[in-house]
Amino acid sequence: MLVSVIFLLLIVQQLALCEHTDHCRAKHEKVKAIDMVRSINKTPKISWKASTYKLKEIDMNLIAKTKLGVRMEDMRMMTSAKVQKLEKESKKPTANATNIPENFTWANANHAKCPLGTIRDQSNCGGCWALAPASVLSDKFCLKSNGTITTPLSHQKLLSCVENNYGCSGGYMRYVFDFLKQYGTITGGEFDSDKGCQMYEIRPCGAFSSKMPCAFPEAFTPKCRGDRCNNEWYKYKTEKNHYKMLEYKWVPAFFSDDQARQEIYENGPILATFWVYPDFVLYKKGIYVHKMGWWPLGGHAVKVVGWGVENDVKFWHVANSWGEDWGENGYFRIRRGTNECNFDWNLTALVPDYNNNNKTKSVSGTQ
Repeated sequence: MLVSVIFLLLIVQQLALCEHTDHCRAKHEKVKAIDMVRSINKTPKISWKASTYKLKEIDMNLIAKTKLGVRMEDMRMMTSAKVQKLEKESKKPTANATNIPENFTWANANHAKCPLGTIRDQSNCGGCWALAPASVLSDKFCLKSNGTITTPLSHQKLLSCVENNYGCSGGYMRYVFDFLKQYGTITGGEFDSDKGCQMYEIRPCGAFSSKMPCAFPEAFTPKCRGDRCNNEWYKYKTEKNHYKMLEYKWVPAFFSDDQARQEIYENGPILATFWVYPDFVLYKKGIYVHKMGWWPLGGHAVKVVGWGVENDVKFWHVANSWGEDWGENGYFRIRRGTNECNFDWNLTALVPDYNNNNKTKSVSGTQ
């Protein structure tokens, strides 16, 4: 146990150094995509395949700025006391754990009323910190209301209006969580959507999009509109309802994943943050296991929709926010039970404030 704790703390120290110095950034150079893909796909007994997509070369710094977004220092710090406490608690039996199926995903649930399979696209904006919680809460409210609330919740509102975060230049999960608890968000869909009040204002583009190249390498953060709608087809000019989060719960699967799987199975998708390495960018299919790139590009937030087992390899089923042209139609699978890229450690359940979702005041100064 002591050895594992020391190992975890050494990893954290390395990553802390990576954030506050140029020690890691110097490693993030441009590399030829085809060379990395060939190397990955030739790896013996590898559980996943890579693709070049439209990339001739990978600009690691640009990927870190536009496809990720969780500030590295925001990733949960580990302490030996916390690890020991977690190990002790994880050995306690989880209620109804025996009723959890071996394979399950909300992506294939075919829910009669809730559009749970929607894949969002952050485009060339480092705003995953806003997209992932909005997507998770959209599913939670729909499931909790038994399909009464089906309109997606606006990640545009979060991206532009959460104070102390940096829009397309990244953000801290704790600030968006605080914002959702205090103010909530409003309705709003993807770019050019006719659903909800405040749709996403950044057009899908780039190497993972079949639509068009990006006009600029990095998107500018749209101005905060408060509760004013940018969807001309919406029934109101200003949104009346707010959808808040009651609380968030850390449900790590570091020693046991029973609690996390039970949460997903009974209450819907959860949120994960993890380290993204260069090889993940080229993921196409299979169960991802980190193979290439010593230093992480940054932190990423995603929606965990399920889990499963394939060829005796356990995995999480995850919705990314890079559009449907990336990965397995916008999804990816990552090895479960080994804390791959710190994934198992950073799982969070968001609890919707369903009974009070219409009683929230707007953000001061943003009307």
